[in-house]
Amino acid sequence: MHISLIPGGLQDLWDLWGLEALVLSSFTLQLILTAYGSRRKDIPGIGIRLTVWSSYLLSGSLARIILGKLTVIPESDTNERNILRELKALFAPLLLVQIGNPDAITAYSIEDNRLGLRQLLSLILQVAVVMWIIIKSWTHSWLSYLYLPLLFCGLVKHGEVVWALKSSLSKRSGIITVEEIDEEASMPALFRMLPHNIPYIELILKAYYRFFSLKPHRENWLYQPLYESLPHMSIEDYSPEEIFQITDAELSFMYDVLYTKQPIIYTKQGCILRAVSFFNLVLTLCGFSVIFRHDFANHWKGWFIVGILVGAMILEAFQIAQIPFSDWAIIHMIKHINLPFMTPCLRILGHQASKWRRWSNTLPQFNLLRFSLHDRPLKCSKILKFRGIDLAIRKNRHRTRLKLSRELKVLVVQEMKDLDRDRGLKPFNQRGEWSLARYGCLNDFKWSVKRDFDKSITIWHLATDICYHSDPNQCNNLTSNPKTQMGKLLSNYMMYLLAMRPHMLSMATSTIIFQHACDKLKALVKEEQLIKDEEEVCRILRMENLLEEVEGSKSGRGSETVVTKKWRLLRDSQRLARNLMVKANRWDIICSVWVEMLCYAAANCSVDYHAEQIRRGGGLITHVWILLSHKTDKYHMSD
Repeated sequence: MHISLIPGGLQDLWDLWGLEALVLSSFTLQLILTAYGSRRKDIPGIGIRLTVWSSYLLSGSLARIILGKLTVIPESDTNERNILRELKALFAPLLLVQIGNPDAITAYSIEDNRLGLRQLLSLILQVAVVMWIIIKSWTHSWLSYLYLPLLFCGLVKHGEVVWALKSSLSKRSGIITVEEIDEEASMPALFRMLPHNIPYIELILKAYYRFFSLKPHRENWLYQPLYESLPHMSIEDYSPEEIFQITDAELSFMYDVLYTKQPIIYTKQGCILRAVSFFNLVLTLCGFSVIFRHDFANHWKGWFIVGILVGAMILEAFQIAQIPFSDWAIIHMIKHINLPFMTPCLRILGHQASKWRRWSNTLPQFNLLRFSLHDRPLKCSKILKFRGIDLAIRKNRHRTRLKLSRELKVLVVQEMKDLDRDRGLKPFNQRGEWSLARYGCLNDFKWSVKRDFDKSITIWHLATDICYHSDPNQCNNLTSNPKTQMGKLLSNYMMYLLAMRPHMLSMATSTIIFQHACDKLKALVKEEQLIKDEEEVCRILRMENLLEEVEGSKSGRGSETVVTKKWRLLRDSQRLARNLMVKANRWDIICSVWVEMLCYAAANCSVDYHAEQIRRGGGLITHVWILLSHKTDKYHMSD
């Protein structure tokens, strides 16, 4: 006896409209991906990433479910028409159009770019299933012939995805083509042809040229720009704000290459295919409306197909309308500036381009003292601990974001210029020594930067907090040193990397160091029951006798491991803070050391992690990395 868990009425409704509901859900997912697929590069936070990630995965799963339902369509009898069966079969090529992914997203993460072959095999399999459904349902009616233009649209959509994935990461190991050399050789001429009264356009061309020469996303890319064109690579004469704008655009080009269809849309083949595909979509809609005009009253599902076709056409028209409004379009207009209307178009786009958001322009913050003071167990903490996400959720609750100020950009750019004078074009292998030597205090503080990198960050973070809360002017905006606030911001940002993004520090022990530091500070708070804020903790951290008592207690040992054994975190932080407090220029030293540590972390972080960061809303560390990459000689990495 057959037992159904679904009530009879719902089962009948599902049998009647279930396929349409799935197709509508698939179309809704495409709308979400179109609207938010590229917004994740300028909107930080887990909300948009979860939305894009779930839509990206569900769209593929829904496609397989719908195709599975369509494969049970019985074979057509050429002597007997069945309009409902023909309408159902029309969903197959229509679905192929939908699951081709919008222009805004071809890959969710960097790993997807390495699965181009898998995407190609998936395309072949899905096209084979769709063609089998079409052949089964073919009746030589006019309605059957509408399968063909839709099938072409679906092939174009899927082909674009495979093309974009295949071209995003090249494995040619530094071997360049004649076309690439010719394009680079023509770059200086493009700068000379630029109208001088159009704002921002030169910055975008500079960013594209730097991106084109460096190609940071390429695997084993060893090619560097031609010597004659090096002056056009320089950004030394630009203001810090303009340097960050150039870097924003450069990373935006990298994002588009890795995660969108942008690079292939602006090719001749891409434009032709897009125009023909849109024409076929319009042809299908018009043809269906004409052929089915007498049957709409008897078959309400015809109205549903018209609605989906109209939605697909509007979605495609919207994406085509967005093509002129991108950095890629501006570059192609510059290349054809001698054509009519190019200069007026550039004047219009130049003003708009300066307002386009290319990353979040925020600086994440995480303070170790605040976390240790206010960290509380979560509900269902045992279950979350079992899943291994308890600590991650607790840390995320104490993370904040601040707007990256112009003053901090000026500081970072100036400090990087000072560091470049010390290192030349050598790889970045110091994490504070150059800055300390510049201020003549290397012997005083060398011990604090020669430890393991994660330990150095933790020590300097606590010492920065002690100096900050010991400064009588830190709460007075009129008399305080601006570097006081910037040093605090950089300190909290580096602790954010250690706590929330330890993989970007290239240290396997960062999680252990963080947990050990938390245990030490919580033990200190436990010893002193009246502690209420960070300022009070910093006052106690300056008391040597109490520190020795806490360090020696069992609770103070906390999570002792081989990595943390014999390491006296609180005493090291106190020693560093005391030595800094006697320096009149301590905040100059602190800011310089933090920038150098940031540069060291950026230069030694994997390219894949930087590529992942630009889809998370971007980050200061990735901007520093791309600036350093242009100033590092790849041919002398062993020097």
